[in-house]
Amino acid sequence: MLNKAHRFVSYAFCVGDVFIDVDRDLRVTYADGALNWLGMDTLKSIKGRSLSEFVDGSDFGLLTSTLQLLGSKQRVGPIAIHIGADPSARQLAGLFLSHLPGDKVVHIVAVAMSRLDGVVVKPPQRLPDGDTFLSRLPSLIADGSDADSILISLIQLANGSAPKDQDFFTRQLAALSLGGQAAAEFGAGRYAVVHEKEGGAEDGLMTRLADLTGETFESATLDANIGDGSKDAVRALVYSVRKFADTATDIDLNTLQQDFSENFEDLRERIASLRRLMKERRFHAAYQPIVPLSGGDIHHVEALVRFDTRSGSPFELITFAEEVGLIGEFDMMMLNAVTNTLKEWKDKKKKPCIAVNLSARSLTASDFQEALKEHLERHQALSDQLLIEVTESAQVSDLSRLSEAVKNVRAAGFKVCLDDFGAGASGFQYLKNIKVDFVKIDGSFVKGAEHDHELRAFLHAMTTLCTGLGINTIAEHVETVAQADLLRQLGADYAQGFLFGHPLVNLANALNPQAQMRSAPAPRVALP
Repeated sequence: MLNKAHRFVSYAFCVGDVFIDVDRDLRVTYADGALNWLGMDTLKSIKGRSLSEFVDGSDFGLLTSTLQLLGSKQRVGPIAIHIGADPSARQLAGLFLSHLPGDKVVHIVAVAMSRLDGVVVKPPQRLPDGDTFLSRLPSLIADGSDADSILISLIQLANGSAPKDQDFFTRQLAALSLGGQAAAEFGAGRYAVVHEKEGGAEDGLMTRLADLTGETFESATLDANIGDGSKDAVRALVYSVRKFADTATDIDLNTLQQDFSENFEDLRERIASLRRLMKERRFHAAYQPIVPLSGGDIHHVEALVRFDTRSGSPFELITFAEEVGLIGEFDMMMLNAVTNTLKEWKDKKKKPCIAVNLSARSLTASDFQEALKEHLERHQALSDQLLIEVTESAQVSDLSRLSEAVKNVRAAGFKVCLDDFGAGASGFQYLKNIKVDFVKIDGSFVKGAEHDHELRAFLHAMTTLCTGLGINTIAEHVETVAQADLLRQLGADYAQGFLFGHPLVNLANALNPQAQMRSAPAPRVALP
């Protein structure tokens, strides 16, 4: 029968490659396992020696500070450390550290990074961005060793400043996090870390982190176990973390933490209501025409979502779906609906082209990318009739991922339009990184442009740039003949707005100028 110590060592070997015990002075008291992997011959050859003899100096500071965190946590890691007896042949290993109540030693389990990550890699210099972290957060909570003990700590450095030592601070956060891979950087001095609950000592954990790193910050901790642990409860948690990540100015973390606790049930009900609306298909498309300003037939129509509810505008509901992580599911439902409409169209002589809106957050999610790729391959015959319009309500943190997604759509033979150009996050940086076929100029630049020199200058700059890049422009919210004439003079290619037609549920009517004239009021002509 194995005694408790032997059972512990046996358990460690199931996970790691080398097992090491060190005392409070960091001297080796015991070691076992694949010692030759680290250039260590026997326990006798290393027992009593300082751990500093086997760890690179740059890593030893991280290791010692991480060990100090064991005063607030019983275990941390993995942390990426170069370790071995020969300084010229040290191995990059993931170290898990633990200190159980009553123990006089710290237990260290070293695992080859190839077993953790599939390949030996250098420790990351930066943490994952906000979008990546938030998309992973539900699975991090679900996959935790004990979902009842999972916490999310939000950290806001003073005045939105960067850490004094960025690499040390981020590696320390990673060491604190669940599995060593559950921390994120949101920008502007904001971070999040998913970690285990340690007997109510979370304030002490953050205080110790501040002491170790020399950083001044505020923090708030959200309990992942609030509510019943359902998917909607997790979405409510993601929503609160996203609010922290996306807010432009410093946020009161005490208020955020209090609001999360007090308003959790209301938020979860809002999410459940949105899910019911989606499940019951209580929404439909309304089609608005886009016409060439040079004259001629309708070029295509945009499928605008209309919800069968009074609980908010379409924009508010779509934004909320983005914030709680339901936008990918909704976007795929709209894509399927528009695709089916095109497939069921009877008039083969006049095939419509429809633009369907897909959120940038959907397009940057790996699971959605796979589903979209399969969908487009399956309906490749509709490549001349289905146009993908990229929309967003917040800045996308990883433009390279969005660029790759758009590139794949175009490679499949489908055209892409960038929505709301010039408004909010969608600007010149997007055009530099993302190759598209159409750019839709935000309506805020169109309204009043005939009387505003600065607006006309912006419009001229946008159309000139897009023309130079070989991109067609679509001006939104065109309501008067004077606006249409001005946009034509400034070089815009297409226009959309009440002047040319209101959104109509019946696609045939939306494509029929006479039906549009019957459904819309007479166009207003601007006075000189």
